[in-house]
Amino acid sequence: MKEFKEISTSNDELTQTDNTEISLSSIINVVWLRKKLLLSVTSLIFLLSALYIFQLVPRYTATTQLLIGINSAKVVDIQEVMTGSLNGDSAVIGEMEVIKSRELARKIIEHLHLDQYEEFNPKLKKPGFFDEYGPKNWLPDSWKEAFVSNKIDTRSDEEKAEEHLTNLTNTFLSKITVSQVKRSQVITISVETQDQKLSSIIANDITDKYIVGQLQAKFDATKKATDWLNGQLGDLKDKLDKSEHAVEDYKKNNNLIEVSDGTGLSQQQLSEINSQLINSRAQRAEAEAKYQQVESILQSGRDIESVAEVLNSGLISSLRTQEAEVQRKYSEMLVEYGSRHPRMIQMQAELGDIKAKIALEVKKIASGLKHNLDVARARENSLASSLHQIESKNTGNNQAEINLHALEREATANKTLFETFLGRFKETASTQGIEQADARVISFAEIPLSASFPKKNLMLTVSFIGALFFSIFLIFILEMLHPGVRSPEQIEELFNMATLGIVPRVANLSVPVHQYLIDKPQSALTEAINTLRISLSLLNPDSEVKTVLVTSSVPGEGKSTLCSLLSRHTASAGKKVVLVDCDLRRPTIGKIFNLEKTTLGLTDLLMNHDLKISDVLVNDPVTGLKILTRGHSAYVNPSDLFASQRMKNILEELQSQFDLLVLDSAPVMAVPDTRILAGVVDKTIFVLNWNTTPKKVISSALQIFSKDGNNNIAGIVLQKVNLEQYGKYGYGDSGYYYSYGRYKDYYTS
Repeated sequence: MKEFKEISTSNDELTQTDNTEISLSSIINVVWLRKKLLLSVTSLIFLLSALYIFQLVPRYTATTQLLIGINSAKVVDIQEVMTGSLNGDSAVIGEMEVIKSRELARKIIEHLHLDQYEEFNPKLKKPGFFDEYGPKNWLPDSWKEAFVSNKIDTRSDEEKAEEHLTNLTNTFLSKITVSQVKRSQVITISVETQDQKLSSIIANDITDKYIVGQLQAKFDATKKATDWLNGQLGDLKDKLDKSEHAVEDYKKNNNLIEVSDGTGLSQQQLSEINSQLINSRAQRAEAEAKYQQVESILQSGRDIESVAEVLNSGLISSLRTQEAEVQRKYSEMLVEYGSRHPRMIQMQAELGDIKAKIALEVKKIASGLKHNLDVARARENSLASSLHQIESKNTGNNQAEINLHALEREATANKTLFETFLGRFKETASTQGIEQADARVISFAEIPLSASFPKKNLMLTVSFIGALFFSIFLIFILEMLHPGVRSPEQIEELFNMATLGIVPRVANLSVPVHQYLIDKPQSALTEAINTLRISLSLLNPDSEVKTVLVTSSVPGEGKSTLCSLLSRHTASAGKKVVLVDCDLRRPTIGKIFNLEKTTLGLTDLLMNHDLKISDVLVNDPVTGLKILTRGHSAYVNPSDLFASQRMKNILEELQSQFDLLVLDSAPVMAVPDTRILAGVVDKTIFVLNWNTTPKKVISSALQIFSKDGNNNIAGIVLQKVNLEQYGKYGYGDSGYYYSYGRYKDYYTS
């Protein structure tokens, strides 16, 4: 057993190596194995989809486009009255909602009489097949009355009409799609109906009603503004008249004389004297500054000639010129005559006389500045005195003038407001009848040439692909839910057990299968049994396997057939073999070999100690196989028989006389007989019905052996394998069965 595990380990490594290459091929093989299911499900779904698609009523879509926010010619600027700017996404979205409004929808329904179309008014539809011959018409009238509510409709005709119009509007809006072209102010309106001409008519009528609605809204806004302004003008005119009369009456009552611009006489005098006083003070300050400058220069002994009045004096300028000329001549003659010459002395006297005149003129200028200062001070004092007198006089009239100014301001405000409203009224009145819409149609809806729904070719393609994928999905779901085992790889992965052989299923046989084994020595069945026999001979190299127990998890796995095939094939190879039927509850070996029911067998040998083994063995004339049937002696409990010393002695005797002892036992899940026999044999073969026995059942049966401590299970044999299907699964580690289709000609079946 230890050596066999090492072989199994090497096979496991080979399995892991090949598993990396079977992902795509295994998928294809699984689909191909269930190709009939694939074709049938795909065809059925595609056929149903096609029937549904072709019975769909075609719908046609007509499209028109509007440009929102166009620049219209402005006759006058009245933006304050009604806004015409529809620029920006928010404005476009707002207009889209207007187009989808229920008010506009009802106008179109009424204009085009859409309530007369069956598509919009379900009440006009004729009863269909199911309406006339449906299951509900098979019920008796009494049953219908019991299930149908007898509630009386108490709504008025107006309420019913409103509900009908609401349903029409909902249906109409469901057929309209309004969208905005990206990064533009273009709105696309699409209408989808069953009538291609009606679609274009509705689309164009929507644009017409929308633009007319814009013009009507602007006209209504202009009219409302005109009426409102007209009413306001009357009120403002009355207020203006009252405020102007109040000003005039107040002037007369308070003896307020208006000179100009609403200013009183005393106020004007006060303003003029105040202005003169300010100028006089400025002149006095200037004269005082000039005089103080001259006085400061004279007291300090500095040259006064730098004073502006001195520099600007014509006489001083003339004297300075004479002084310069005499000084020039004096300098020229000084060298020639000397300083004591009479002529030079005369010139010195002349220079002194000129300087004296200049000094005298400077003193006159200083005296003039002093005189100007005195005059300026006198004027300032005089004006200040006059201002004080007028202010004293006007103290009593100030409050009256303040009240007058308040009345005048009110009258002015009323006049300004009246003039503003009058201008707006003239502008608004002049624009009535020349309103322009802020949108225009850039693409009218044309009659569609083909249906927009259904796209039959596309829908058929999608239906076929969907049906195909659903079929594949269903196949893999069924594959995942499939309970059976199909390959040695699954046995190794699920149960950690080796597979001793794969026995093919042979169909349509005219002879028993054990006879077919002999008649067709080169058949696939014979080769499979030969492989199993060789696997048994290699189980334990140290000692020969002489007793083999064959069992299964449940009945019908083919264990008895396998026992007969293995026994006959080994016997035909020249070995001494005995086949023992240990399934005492449902014996099968005798039936397989057509033995008499009265033939002595195992139970007779166990119950009758006088019998010898040779007395109960039946000879197979073809192969020399010895058969020990069940027998027909009565017993109480088969388990007690198998656990007896007599049974052990019989087996020991058979082992000494024969090369191989094959025991056909009952299913391990049914009775405990097999568990007892497994402890007295060399190896146990576990038989599975290929692609049928549930995995949970197999696992439970193997756990029973594990709990009993029996570790002599040699492996598992897959029985009744359909080689063609098995090869299509693509299990590469399963030997030549993987490519059975390529070399099946090597077999003679």
